Amino acid sequence: MTPYTKGAAQRLIMVLLQPHIGAVHPISMELSGAACILAAEAGLKTVGVFIAGELTSTALSQLSNCGLDEVYLYQDERFSPFIPELHSAALLHSIEALFPDILLIGATLEGRSIAPIVAVALESGVTADCTELTIDGEGQLVQTRPAFGGSLMAQIITCEARPQIATVRYGIFRDKVCNTVGKSTNLIHSHAYHLPLARTHVEELTVPSSSYKEEAVYVLAIGAAVRGREDIKLFSRMSESIGAKLMCSRVLVERGWLTEDLQIGLSGNCIAPALLIAMGISGSVQFMAGIQGAKSICAVNTDANAHIMQIADTALICDIYQVASLF
Repeated sequence: MTPYTKGAAQRLIMVLLQPHIGAVHPISMELSGAACILAAEAGLKTVGVFIAGELTSTALSQLSNCGLDEVYLYQDERFSPFIPELHSAALLHSIEALFPDILLIGATLEGRSIAPIVAVALESGVTADCTELTIDGEGQLVQTRPAFGGSLMAQIITCEARPQIATVRYGIFRDKVCNTVGKSTNLIHSHAYHLPLARTHVEELTVPSSSYKEEAVYVLAIGAAVRGREDIKLFSRMSESIGAKLMCSRVLVERGWLTEDLQIGLSGNCIAPALLIAMGISGSVQFMAGIQGAKSICAVNTDANAHIMQIADTALICDIYQVASLF
């Protein structure tokens, strides 16, 4: 495909809608909602591209109610299992037909494979793992993401190359899912598309586990103030007493005291519990990116000036061991 620039792009936001176990991946529904909000603010049109081995009734129902103006359907049994070359070719076919100004892709394993392939083909760039997306007064997509280990938030703009490509992790825009009452998305079958011959052979040995998990209602998160590995038992007992899931900040994973699947933050899990109790956590940019969806935050810290204490709904200035010993 011939690369195109800002002048050739249409006022259009495209979302790659990814399949997952016979349905549409939740990250795709989140991105559809985010695209609708951006489009309403900037006067843009929205389209989705759904590439799958089959079109189930569940997926079609979700696509019809995703909030986008149109969804282009690419269905072929050869799209299952996932082969980056074939999926990228189908996405590039839709891009060549529509010339979108913006392309949003969920940062799943599949999305992270497709995004750089498409960017290279179009001589554009990708901003990975964005935590915020806005459109400035000149129509540029402002892509915000943590940089330098989470010590600051970088705002990135793709000046001329198009489309402007951004990936977003599951959970970042969970509050953006569209209210589609009264609106039906137009589904368009891409029957004229002919798949290229794949130059690779993929054999599916195991089915990967889900990239998203059922949300915990209450989460107890512990951080750098935990002094020793053996102390994890104390906080685990507290979490069990209050019916909360025990999770942690990155530092405890780096120390080897807890596993990666329990890590909160941009490089871990993005969570949205009804209540998050953060104990001994300062509130780095990286950690805060993972708790944007929390409904209520209670922070326990001896440092009253810690960032998380400033944004918490309830802030307790005391030693976390004193609190944990009550349970």
